[in-house]
Amino acid sequence: MTDALARAADQGTVQEELLALDSEHTAMTQQHSTATAGLSARNASYDTLTQQLTELTAKLAAARGTHPTVAAHADELTRTADRLKEAAEASRHLTTATQTLTHRTTQATHAAKDQGFDTLALAQQALLSDEELHTIEEEITQWREARAAHTTVLENPALQHAAAQPPADLDAATAARAAADDQHAEAAAAASAAHTRNQALTALAADLETAIQRLKPLEQAHSTARHLAELVTGNSTSARVRMQLEAYVLAARLEEVVTAANTRLHIMSEGRYTLSHSDHQAARGARSGLGLQITDSWTGRPRKTDTLSGGESFFASLSLALGLADVVTHEAGGNPLDTLFIDEGFGTLDEDTLHKVLDVLDSLRAHDRTVGVISHIPELRRRITHRLHVRKDPAGSTLAHLTEAAE
Repeated sequence: MTDALARAADQGTVQEELLALDSEHTAMTQQHSTATAGLSARNASYDTLTQQLTELTAKLAAARGTHPTVAAHADELTRTADRLKEAAEASRHLTTATQTLTHRTTQATHAAKDQGFDTLALAQQALLSDEELHTIEEEITQWREARAAHTTVLENPALQHAAAQPPADLDAATAARAAADDQHAEAAAAASAAHTRNQALTALAADLETAIQRLKPLEQAHSTARHLAELVTGNSTSARVRMQLEAYVLAARLEEVVTAANTRLHIMSEGRYTLSHSDHQAARGARSGLGLQITDSWTGRPRKTDTLSGGESFFASLSLALGLADVVTHEAGGNPLDTLFIDEGFGTLDEDTLHKVLDVLDSLRAHDRTVGVISHIPELRRRITHRLHVRKDPAGSTLAHLTEAAE
């Protein structure tokens, strides 16, 4: 292909030279014809003039002819001789050019036939312009580069190994490609939705951050108020016991009541029992702070009040009631609590304990307090001289005031 283009390009150069030589040949032929005709005329004139020169030597003036001087005539002859010389030189060049044209034409004709053209004219018609040749050369260069790149890729061992494998299942591959396209479309839609959701969440996060900054002071105030409320209600996790504020205040009063109650409990139990206030945390998250426990001097260990017997519980409760009355009297500025009523409970006491309880009640009466006892125990009838006796009969109940001890 390159050799053909080179020969075609060389043919273009030969054709141009051929055209130039043809033109030059035509011009030279014309000049030659003119020079030949002139030369013949000049030769005839020269012979005549030579004869006339011999004859008219004496007649120099006549010998000048149309020329003003002989020198002018000589110059004209010199110029004529120069033109003849030039014509002869041009004739030689024309002969050489003609020979060259003939040789080049022959070469061009053979080259055209070698390239498949029947005539030189057909080869001349097939000549391309420089721009077209340049375009073809660029296409050839690009084709060679692409061929080299494809050759390099095809020489890859992985591709050669793949080429040696059995043909792929085109239908399965097409189905897999369609499925992959669907998955890609779904993934793209999901990515777009995620991007939109991310933008929305970013905006919401900014709004949330603004709201958080605005609510932080309120949250701190709420945290303080909630902590105070938990302390007041006894629900604070930082507190040692779940004690409400009112229970905390009552606990201080309870300690005073227990101190006053122990004075009489010591007498009733002959020094065996002592009450004490307990703020230990109650089981199962129950409210704490107003607990009581009792210490048995016989064992030296505290125990719960619900482990006392019926009689022990009665005089322990009576001691607390009397202690409460003393504390109320003290808190009231010394105003006495003149009257106390005790309802039942004496039936749970043995005889010795009953006498000790009644001695305590008698000591209260000695301090100008009135103690009313509601009971059906016969022993109390012998110890209490002023009684109100209620008798029941079918007609109704009657009340009798008795002032003497029963026998």
